Formats: sequence, structure tokens, C-alpha cells
Amino acid sequence: MRTITIAATAGFLLAFGCGVAQAASSAAPVIDRISAGPDGGWDYATFDAPHQKIYVARTSGVTVIDLATKTSSAILPELSRNHIALPVNGGKSLLVTVGSTGEAVLVDLASRQITERLKTGSKPDAAMIEPVSGLVWVMDNKGGGITLIDPHSGQIKGKIAVEGALEFAVTDGAGTVFVNVEDHNEVIVLDAKSQSIRAHYAMPGCDEPTGLAFDAKQKRLIDSCGNHVAAILSAKSGKLLATVPIGTGPDAVVFDQKTDRALVPNGRDGTVTVIDMATMKVFKTLQTAVSARTATFDTETGALYLPSGTFAQATVKGAPPQFVPGSFAVLKIVTR
Repeated sequence: MRTITIAATAGFLLAFGCGVAQAASSAAPVIDRISAGPDGGWDYATFDAPHQKIYVARTSGVTVIDLATKTSSAILPELSRNHIALPVNGGKSLLVTVGSTGEAVLVDLASRQITERLKTGSKPDAAMIEPVSGLVWVMDNKGGGITLIDPHSGQIKGKIAVEGALEFAVTDGAGTVFVNVEDHNEVIVLDAKSQSIRAHYAMPGCDEPTGLAFDAKQKRLIDSCGNHVAAILSAKSGKLLATVPIGTGPDAVVFDQKTDRALVPNGRDGTVTVIDMATMKVFKTLQTAVSARTATFDTETGALYLPSGTFAQATVKGAPPQFVPGSFAVLKIVTR
């Protein structure tokens, strides 16, 4: 089977040219497929474990998936080119990064209404909660910069100037934040208390890093790179410990502390590379679906949830593949 990459712009999947059925083999570990319209692009997925809900930021709006009922609903259609919908305030609210307007918006989930609109930099992308301060860190993918937001008060509490296209970020839980800089092939290390840059970790051999995970026990970072490798480096020193072969089109990394394995979804291949962190080598490769490049993880059950969609070749010569109506879904695989 041949995969045709048509376009992936601003963090959104536009087309990958192959369908879910074609990508999966008879040994595919997909155990559930939750239909989750509407049609169209998507970016990050997040998991609210206490409420058993998944939120997927979409080209238009946000998709909410209730795992208890395996149903979905679409909210906030007025927001466009959204990159992440992050549960905050104990799951009572969402913080959504809106690429089209350069904002982070806070949404009350009971009423599904926007309560605050906060100006970030250009093209806000990933966001994460820094637990020591309780602030949400919003990373700008265009022009650099990080906006710090108090999700309770709905106020901006600071901004950090950072050069480059910022992607995913993780924290060690003790006041240090690590952020991928996609166009500099590096990880920057920041101090949450002083809101300043502490170090730059260069990653030779890693092009366009996107997904990032943190191994708290061994104090290591796992980075998915656009040139078919995952880079593993020391979170303390930045020393590159290993590069591990992965698939094509990664945009996330999940670390499973219970199994000591990293999971890297590869959207163009329709696979997940499972890395044994004890040996820092590939443990196995799981079949998923072409286009499934972002993911969220249930740390209790080991279930990995991956947004995906099917694309068909256009009937008009030269036109891009078209999204198959009704094909957007979240796939569930069990990795343990």
C-alpha cells in the first residue's frame, strides 16, 4: 500500500491519502472505534480521567467524547484552527488554544460557554499545567513565546520570550519545564518559579521535534522527531543517550511508567512504535490507522486513544484527497 502525503499545515492533518481499513492488518490491536464527527482536521487529544472524557481540538470547534457511553458531541463551532483543549479546574473548564485569533479561551463545561478570552502570541499551540504554580503554560508555534495563565482567575500571570516554533511541553512536577523548539532542533529548559530559560539542549540527529514525554523515574526525555527517530536524552544534563528508529509522521509521545515503555504514534505509517526504555530499543510496533498521529493515554488501564480519519483519492485530476464523510473517529488500543 502506498501512502500519499498531501498537506499537513499549522499542526493540523489535512490529508494522508489512505484509509483506516487499508492501514490495519489482521493483527491490528485496535479494540474500539468511537465515531466522533464532524468531519475535518484535528490536532491534540487530551484525557480527563476522573470524568472519563476525551477532548479533541479540531479545525472547527472541539469534539467531546464520553467514554462511558461511547458518544461524542461537538462544541464551540465558532472557534477555528484549535490546537489543544485542556481540562482545567478539576475538569469543570477547558482551556482551548485558538490558532486563528492568537488566543487561549476558557470555557465553562457546564454551560459550554466561553468565560474568558486571553491574548497569547501568534499561533498558540500546545498547553500544559505546571503543578507547582498551578498555571497553564501556552506555547506559541509562530514567533516563539510562552503565555502563563491562571485558570481559576482567568488572568495572564506572565509571558516568557522564547525564539522559535514551540511545540509540546512537559514538566518534571518540581518546577522545571521542558519545551520542544521545532525549528531549532532543541529542547529548552525553563524554571517555573523565575519564569526564565535555564538551558538549551541541542539534539543532533533529531529534525523537527514535536511530541515530548518525561520519564520521572530515570529523569529522561523522549522526543519524537520528523526524521524517523525518537531521541532519548538526560533531563538533567541534556546528554543524548540514544536515538531509536520510529515511523513517519509522529506528533506525540506517551510514556507509560508502569511498563517503562514509550509509545510513539506515526501518522503516515499508521503505527505506534513501542520503545523499551530499559534497553532504549524498539520493543514492538503496533498497527493503528494511517492519519493517527496524536494520542492521549489512560495511565490506569494502558489504553491509548488516537484520533483518525479516512481519506479517498479525489475524482478530479490534481485535486487533493477528500475526507470520507463520517470517518472521523477515535481509536482505542491497549498497549499492555
